[in-house]
Amino acid sequence: MRLALLQADSGQAEPLRCALENAGHRVHFFEDHRDLLRDASRESFDLFLIEWNTMGGKGTQLLMRLRSMPGGKSSVIFINCSDSEEELVEALSSGADDFIGSSVRCRELVARVGAVLRRRLPAHFSRATLSNTDPYRFDIVAKRVHVDGVPVTMTDKEFELSLFLFRNQGRVMSRAHLLESVWGSSLSTTSRTVDTHVSRIRRKLGLRPEAGFRLSAAYGNGYRLDRVGADWDVSLPSPESHMLEDETGVAA
Repeated sequence: MRLALLQADSGQAEPLRCALENAGHRVHFFEDHRDLLRDASRESFDLFLIEWNTMGGKGTQLLMRLRSMPGGKSSVIFINCSDSEEELVEALSSGADDFIGSSVRCRELVARVGAVLRRRLPAHFSRATLSNTDPYRFDIVAKRVHVDGVPVTMTDKEFELSLFLFRNQGRVMSRAHLLESVWGSSLSTTSRTVDTHVSRIRRKLGLRPEAGFRLSAAYGNGYRLDRVGADWDVSLPSPESHMLEDETGVAA
């Protein structure tokens, strides 16, 4: 998962960052809340880990700023918190997912991060077929997509990108987030690889309102897949249109 970690002391943050990355997460570290807000305005994250005493006061001020952004529905955990019951209630009432004291060790904190992510993004942790995706059916083990029962020919990266977007319905996903999650962050964020693959899966899967889904560019930063209502017949691509294409110059 893609995490943003805000902590004023980089030395104290390093053990936590290493523990999170060892658990398989990609951690973007920030020492200043202004840098975090700048990146959050144009990037997407699955979870924010925020030091409670930030912005010169309580972390709820920063939480409110994050919630006002396009990707503001992501999970938020406050760390290095006091033992004040009043502040805990304030944080949770403001929409935080957890409130963790400074005495908590890295292993426990990593476990609590995992628990929040499993609760908020359950589709990412399921090996079963995704629900609420008709007329699309994903066979996650075989890496195949069926549209109205018809198999669609896709490359591995096209399948992984499609699956990732369907797992994140309704969320704005930045290009850098997509690159990290599907390609392992090995490409430049200026690469047209994401745009090329999005165009291909939109055509191959027939992702348009008539089929019940809309895949659109979002705020110039990335893409968003939405479930939409449809009261008309679905016009889907034929199996013949799903032949593999020449991918010269595009990472597959």
